[in-house]
Amino acid sequence: MARRPHMTLERLAELPFEVLKVEWARCYGAPAPNMSVDLLRMGIGYKLQAQRLGTVKRSTRSLLRQIAATPNEDRATKPMPRKLTVGTRLVRDWHGVGHTVIVLDEGFEYNGQRWRSLTAVAKAITGSHWNGNRFFGLTEPRK
Repeated sequence: MARRPHMTLERLAELPFEVLKVEWARCYGAPAPNMSVDLLRMGIGYKLQAQRLGTVKRSTRSLLRQIAATPNEDRATKPMPRKLTVGTRLVRDWHGVGHTVIVLDEGFEYNGQRWRSLTAVAKAITGSHWNGNRFFGLTEPRK
């Protein structure tokens, strides 16, 4: 039986969609969800990095457990504050295309350009006005 070559982040960029779906199933033990090639690559890349560098910190896991234990009605009335730190990547799938925005000291980087606001980025992606925080899932829609 031939050995499968070791998967690396560099190789991910070369893999076609069908191979990425197989790799996702191998990494996650479940069929690949219906998402863009970019998001499949990011998800597999996360798993590869977690295997090599470790997973999220214990404090982060604890916070996630607290959030999960909070009743849904409390979460709806008290949104979690979200502080965007420099280097944070915001990812959004829009009509089957993955979009990644990087938080900078002043503004954001998207598609090789600097932007003053997430709202401007959301408009560039969708062609219509969106609240940038809402578009990237940082705030809940108004009731």
